[in-house]
Amino acid sequence: MDKNNKKERFYSIMIVPHDAKGHPVSIKVPAKLVYGLVGLFLFSFILAGSSIVYSTLISRRMISYSDVISKNSHQQKMLSEFSDKTEKVSAALEALAKEESDIRKQLGIKDWKSKININTASKESLSDSISMKLKLADAKVNERKTSLKEIKAWVSTVREKLANTPSGWPVRGNITSFFGYRTFPWRGFHAGIDLDVPYGTPVASTAPGEVSFTGWERGYGMTVKIDHGQGVSTLYAHNSMINVMVGQKIKKGQTIAFVGTTGQSTGPHCHYEVLKNLQPVNPMVFLKLDILSASKLWGNGYGTN
Repeated sequence: MDKNNKKERFYSIMIVPHDAKGHPVSIKVPAKLVYGLVGLFLFSFILAGSSIVYSTLISRRMISYSDVISKNSHQQKMLSEFSDKTEKVSAALEALAKEESDIRKQLGIKDWKSKININTASKESLSDSISMKLKLADAKVNERKTSLKEIKAWVSTVREKLANTPSGWPVRGNITSFFGYRTFPWRGFHAGIDLDVPYGTPVASTAPGEVSFTGWERGYGMTVKIDHGQGVSTLYAHNSMINVMVGQKIKKGQTIAFVGTTGQSTGPHCHYEVLKNLQPVNPMVFLKLDILSASKLWGNGYGTN
């Protein structure tokens, strides 16, 4: 035997029959082969174990990714639905602003000029876009609150002022002579309107106030004057009888006199005047005065065009 064979190691595998009748068989296996097989077995075991662990980790991660994608898809759907709702809110606010603008026109007050300046760029993400839309909606809601508060205050002012302003008819009858220059029955400026009604018809005050004059006045005959405050007064002439006295407090609609034909008169009628700071104004403006017409009448004082 050479030196190489002496250095090489072997393992013997002996196979012995179970019944001990046969001859044992001995198999001589080089040690290198045994080590190689053992190493291969261990490598295969480690590789298989690693694969199982890696597969498990990948599987769990894929499940996690799937959940994330599912949740993200659900969130995107919710964001999209919420975006649609914010669009509807914005549209509702725009419609409300239009209705409010119509109300302002009817009241004769200036339209609301929006001061909102929020940039809603199209390059933003959906969530950013929704956030900007919400800010815009909130700003619009605050504007509507401020505007409606202003309208409410104005209507309250008009209602209070209207309560002390001549409105309606002192008597119900046909207008036989209008305000302004006339040629019949007498040529010249006519400071009021003439209402044709039967003799003795009750004459009503067109606003609350205080009687400032009662008695005979040239051309007017039996006359009643009522001071309504704020430089406004009314005059009722050609009466047959006066039903109030100077200094008496009068309510709107209260009977102050009865129709006659005293003074320069061609027949029974009520001569009615409205004066502002002692200057006659056209009573026709006040005959059908209500909250809307009064608001338009005084709208310029509120800053309208």
